Amino acid sequence: MRKTPQRILVIRTDRMGDLLLTLPAAAALRRSFPDAFLAMMVHSSMRELAEHCPDLNAVITDGPEDSGFRHLTAFIRKIRSQRFDVALIMHPTFRLAAAVLLAGIRCRIGTAYRFYSFLFNRPIREHRKYGARHEVEFNLSLAADLGADTGHPEFHLLIPVQARDRITRFFAENEIRFERPVVVIHPGSRGSALDWPPERFFRLAKRLVLECKAQVVISGNAFEKERLKPVFKETTVPIIDGSGVFSLIELAALMKSADLCIANSTGPLHLAVAVGTDVIGLYPPLRPASARRWGPYGREGSVIVPDLPECRKCMGRSCPHWNCMRFIEVDRVFQAACQKLAACAKEK
Repeated sequence: MRKTPQRILVIRTDRMGDLLLTLPAAAALRRSFPDAFLAMMVHSSMRELAEHCPDLNAVITDGPEDSGFRHLTAFIRKIRSQRFDVALIMHPTFRLAAAVLLAGIRCRIGTAYRFYSFLFNRPIREHRKYGARHEVEFNLSLAADLGADTGHPEFHLLIPVQARDRITRFFAENEIRFERPVVVIHPGSRGSALDWPPERFFRLAKRLVLECKAQVVISGNAFEKERLKPVFKETTVPIIDGSGVFSLIELAALMKSADLCIANSTGPLHLAVAVGTDVIGLYPPLRPASARRWGPYGREGSVIVPDLPECRKCMGRSCPHWNCMRFIEVDRVFQAACQKLAACAKEK
């Protein structure tokens, strides 16, 4: 009989979407081990989101000050000071695998198919690269190996009053009214997948404003704000620029206040799912970036993919279908959005 874990560390140090798709595993661990001390290690840029996960007792960051093998000793000391007895490495690297071993964590759970997998004493034999399952399910499998009940996956993310108030002010400043549908469009993805062209997003936004009387908010970070400026200048309908103005938890509050989020395969799409907002995700027919693994979890009918065969690897400009995302027509996304907004209106 295995000993009940007392101090658990979940490690997920990559991007926003990856962190959000790990939250159901954190919820399963909390549900199964209610008295355990549960911490998550995240990239320092994701700390704000992780701190609003109610299942966690603590958040540890892995940032630039910890990076590289030059700072490995101090990094190991930081982990060891927490006296964890279990570590679940959701997205392993050699550095992280070595650190949890050298920090003296006795139970180390990670994938079995890396050259450094011998550093894990509880290897999970699943090939994530083939994308046979959703990333949420891969993460849950590590929690299940520890004995967690992984049925009924849930996203737990608390939105503080200050973030809700910020969105209330933003809505008032931009004369957004709840009696009309609110649609958040996020055109960027920071290179995590092939993107639908920004011009198509704005053509879609124009139709939503004119034909559905929707209030459209464009979200994005500061870099995306600059990139979208030329497209905004050509816009002839009132589309609200919400890029570069929100913190991560304020973005969660924005998604929570919206009726629909439309985005590429990117973290804000998963953020909308985590707070319970309906979504439309635009995905390439590329196996490593497939919706089968990276789609909005539990929303299989909310994905649009070009009508092309699946590719194992993107060949870039040498591909006869480059850029394949242009095969998604605006009308196809518009019709899907109309259906979702009509269903939302019936529920109100």
